[in-house]
Amino acid sequence: MPKLTKVNINELVAASKVYVAAQLKKADVNKNQVLSRTEAKKLATDLKDNFDASQFKLPNGSVKAADVAKEFVVMMEAWARASDKNGDGYLSTTEAKALPKTLRDNYVNYLGSQETKLTPAGKYQSRDVTPAGLAAEHERTFGKHAVSYDKALGLALKAVATDTDAGLPAFVREFGGPDGAGLSDPKKVDAEVRALLKAGTISLVPTDEEIPTGEENKDAWIFSVSTDGQGDHGLWAIVDRKTGDVSVSNFN
Repeated sequence: MPKLTKVNINELVAASKVYVAAQLKKADVNKNQVLSRTEAKKLATDLKDNFDASQFKLPNGSVKAADVAKEFVVMMEAWARASDKNGDGYLSTTEAKALPKTLRDNYVNYLGSQETKLTPAGKYQSRDVTPAGLAAEHERTFGKHAVSYDKALGLALKAVATDTDAGLPAFVREFGGPDGAGLSDPKKVDAEVRALLKAGTISLVPTDEEIPTGEENKDAWIFSVSTDGQGDHGLWAIVDRKTGDVSVSNFN
């Protein structure tokens, strides 16, 4: 894979929000929404300096998790756009040298993550964590059909990314912005969806698993999607084994 030399700023910002939220959730051991200096040691290496440099430190050195997240994302977006000297909406490795030191390592980390092999469906990508042999088990149980597992996977991923009624865009429009407010700008919605999928996973459900919305494995390849943008909702893409028709369902 060619080495990347620039990244889309909207996607960088969206991915930064997803990344810091996941890291803070992991580090907040006592789940009190405040990150202590001890808990901050559990953050990924490239986020420790962001915690140390926070302007929202409490007298004991702790920082509210929400403040860390908001500060990090706001700074990343402001500096990324200011550093985009040619105004093309992308931040190159050369332009990134203008970022503060506390953000340069985050940029490098993100750049590296984009070079990780992911399951592609056009411009949308996610990690397929389907257990080895499960697709073959489906075919032994339900027979082979016109739509293969690989084709169904791509169809499922694209559907989840683009279905505005039940897929990820619906969640992002309602909850995807700062402080849980929704996003409305189509480009920002799409960037957030891409970031969520890249940080999340997609998996074929077991042959004996039933989903709340009633679709059955014998009729369709059913994929479960897990991201940090859907809250407690289950999210599934259902691909008809014979026709390839796709529907998306979510349930809380």
